[in-house]
Amino acid sequence: MKKTLILLLTLFAWNQATLFAQKNTNKYQYSIDLTATQNDKVTVELIAPLLKGTEAVFHLPKIVPGTYSIHNYGSFASAFQAYDKNNNPIQVEQLDKNSWKIQEIAKLYKITYQIDDSWDTPEIQEDIFEPAGTNIQKDTLFVINTFGFFGYFKGNEKTPCQVRITKPQGIYGSTALSASKKSTPQVDIFETKDYHTLADSPMMYCQADTAWLKIGNTDVLISVFSPNKKADAKLLASDIKPVLEAQKTYLGGKLPVNKYAFLIYLSDWKNISRYGALEHSQSSVYFLPEAMSAEDLSTTMKDVAAHEFFHIVTPLNIHSEEIGNFDYINPKMSKHLWLYEGLTEYAAHHAQLKGKIIDLQTYLDRQAEKVNLALTQFDDQLSFTELSTKTLEEHKEQYQNVYYKGALIGLCLDIKLRQLSGGKYGTQELMRDLAKSYGKYKSFKDEELFDKITALTYPEIREFFRKHVEGSEALPLQELMNVVGIDFNAKGEKKELGLSWNVGMGLVPNTRNLQVVNTDNISELGKRLDLKPGDQILKVNGEDFNLDTYQEVFQKYQSTAKVGVILTLLVKRDDKEIELKSDLQEEIKYYPSFQIQENITAEQAKIRKAWGGE
Repeated sequence: MKKTLILLLTLFAWNQATLFAQKNTNKYQYSIDLTATQNDKVTVELIAPLLKGTEAVFHLPKIVPGTYSIHNYGSFASAFQAYDKNNNPIQVEQLDKNSWKIQEIAKLYKITYQIDDSWDTPEIQEDIFEPAGTNIQKDTLFVINTFGFFGYFKGNEKTPCQVRITKPQGIYGSTALSASKKSTPQVDIFETKDYHTLADSPMMYCQADTAWLKIGNTDVLISVFSPNKKADAKLLASDIKPVLEAQKTYLGGKLPVNKYAFLIYLSDWKNISRYGALEHSQSSVYFLPEAMSAEDLSTTMKDVAAHEFFHIVTPLNIHSEEIGNFDYINPKMSKHLWLYEGLTEYAAHHAQLKGKIIDLQTYLDRQAEKVNLALTQFDDQLSFTELSTKTLEEHKEQYQNVYYKGALIGLCLDIKLRQLSGGKYGTQELMRDLAKSYGKYKSFKDEELFDKITALTYPEIREFFRKHVEGSEALPLQELMNVVGIDFNAKGEKKELGLSWNVGMGLVPNTRNLQVVNTDNISELGKRLDLKPGDQILKVNGEDFNLDTYQEVFQKYQSTAKVGVILTLLVKRDDKEIELKSDLQEEIKYYPSFQIQENITAEQAKIRKAWGGE
């Protein structure tokens, strides 16, 4: 990708900006012109707010809320310049990837810089999860995670912001923000109370494929970009509507936001190694494979949307000072990931149970999978508060456990509260009480939350947190599930179709071909195939198998698999090509399991009904 600075583009954008902003005021005045993109870049211009002092530092974020990893959005900025009112340059010094020091602040009128997109710039070595990234496709699509385009002056994060976006004809901007009355058919104008709100408000510009839902008091926008028109907004809206209705009921019949936006990008990339979503207070951004079947897409959207939508509660209305005053350069991590992600994940599935979208056994099977992953893939002895505070460095490999053990903490806490209250009080009521105590504009102190929850509930809850969240004691699943008449078996037997080989794979040196590197945990299917270390796998069921094709090949293999089907591998072993075959069989595997008790006491029935619904 060319990195040439295009003077004409800069001058054109300068003229556009001057049409709208003629003087410095006490707000950020941003302008970008999407009609003038070149080489997947846009020029960003900022009429600076009034600043104090002799110099100032301008930042693009190093990290943003909800990502829990370093992204260095400043790496995608180039040609950074500062000017006075007469368009004379002012001295700028780049301090690091994300920071620029500007001298002579009294003279500063505007700054300009170019932004490259994170989805399509492989020469910039930053690993940004696509829902947290940016995309610029001229005249077609613009995924604008605002923190990837717009920065702030250090110490001025609470200054109001104005953003003006000039858009190509036929392109519609989807966002949870409401456009100003000053907007025109060609220019969208948005106002936010501060930089935090702007950074929390993503946008997607493309040809309109949108649908609207009315969920209680909330207008919900579903905006979809599907390159090959394999999905549409109305269909996805109908899929997720029952989930959102169940969540509204779960939250007491009224939602804490007036508008919410689902921004959904369905990618036709051939090899997608990861996909998912990133939450915001009033919106969420999705990056999903377009090649998904309609059934898989529907299921994925229901589950992922359920989780992301629940973030309207936390961190929007319940958050610590670390999030309320988020430091985008040197963040201090809160110790309450069990709350932000764990309890959110728990509520996403629990609401579906109570809303009768899924039945009790389906719900329990999902929890069994979480137990299995928490115990087999992560360190179950690690304190969850320590995981949270050190998730950026020492424990970053443990982060995903917030969706497994974190959700199970929510399950145990809910049932413990139901037990102590005779079924009358659970995490639903707790979250409502916490939202009343704090709210959108009031943060709690990180060290005080456990004591606050205890004050709202019961003394025994403090001991629960001390043992199982701050400490490393295993969650009391067997004891607590029995409260609602459910047996928990940590090593239950389960029959399922054996599809995996369970062998370690790696690249053949200097190639994109894949080979077996170890068979330490080989499955029964792997043994029947007689896979050995050093085997280079050339084909799977006749399909070429390598780093570029393995995902597509595995997807096809799994979609056609059933008992008795023959799996055929062509492998290269000792410089000879040989064919390995085996039929697919059901295998006994050992998983944690939950089983509904048939004969339960009146007290168990009472608490089960209060916890899980009818």
